[in-house]
Formats: sequence, structure tokens, C-alpha cells
Amino acid sequence: MAEILQSFGINAAFLAVQAVGFLILVAILSKFAFGPIYKMLEQRQSTIRGNLDEAESRRDEMVNLQKEYETRLALIEDEARDKIQGAIKEAQSARDEIIEKAREESTRIAQRGVEELAAERAKAMAEMRNEIAEMAIAAATQAVRGNLNAGNHSALIEQAIASVGASGNGSTPAAGSLN
Repeated sequence: MAEILQSFGINAAFLAVQAVGFLILVAILSKFAFGPIYKMLEQRQSTIRGNLDEAESRRDEMVNLQKEYETRLALIEDEARDKIQGAIKEAQSARDEIIEKAREESTRIAQRGVEELAAERAKAMAEMRNEIAEMAIAAATQAVRGNLNAGNHSALIEQAIASVGASGNGSTPAAGSLN
């Protein structure tokens, strides 16, 4: 082997010294340089792994909070919907109550109007009866007082008819107005 190395121009002793020096350098570097570098890489890897685990944990926590938020939001929406429906039902009942009261009031007003109309009619009929009775008494009084001939009798009838027509004005014939 020494002959092959010499053919290339390599000194075997010098190569052996360089190999031993290289091995010593590797041993020194592994003890003083590679160890701390390896430890630093492991720390870095551990830190990165810890950061990734923490990020994963925070992501899971965020997903859980998002689900909880969505659940709360759904509950709030349901509650709001229930309150709105309750308010609508209350408004409808209030509307129905107001309509019913208005109907009752309109019925009461209409009934009162009918009763007042009937009372006015009865009053008008009573006044008309009284006026007719007064006219009959006035006519009878005139007939008894005076001579009732055919001309006076016709005039008395026409006056009674005229006074019935004028009774809407509130005028009544005076007794003895024929004479």
C-alpha cells in the first residue's frame, strides 16, 4: 500500500499523522463543539415542539370557544325569537281586545240611539195625541158654543186639518178662533 501511495506522491507517515490529528480534532469537537451544538439544536427543537403544542392547544381552545359562542348565540337568537313571538301574541290579544271593546261600544251607542229614537218617537206620539185631543176639545167647544151650520162646519173641518198640518210647527189652534 505504501507503494501505491508513493506513486501518487503521498507520504504514508504524513497521512497517518494527519488522520490521527483529524480523529483528535473530531473527538475534541464532539466533546466541546458538537455536544453544545447538539444540545442547542435539541433545545430549539423542544422549543419549536412546545410552541407547536401550545399553538395546537390554543387552536383547540379557540375552536371550543367558537362552538360555545355559537351555542350561546343560538340560545340568544331562540330567546329573542320567543320574546318577539310573545310580543306579537300580546299585541294581537291587545288588538283583539280593543276591537272587541270598540264593537261593544258601537253596539252600546247604536242601542242607545235606537232607545233615544224610540223615546223621541213615543214623546212625539204623546205630543201629537195631546194636540189632537186639544183640537178635538176645541172643535167640540166651538160646536157647542155656536151655531153649527154647514158653512161653519166646513170651515171648522178645514181649520182642524190646517192645524194638524201646522202642528209640526208647534202651533195649536186657540179655542173660539172661528167666531
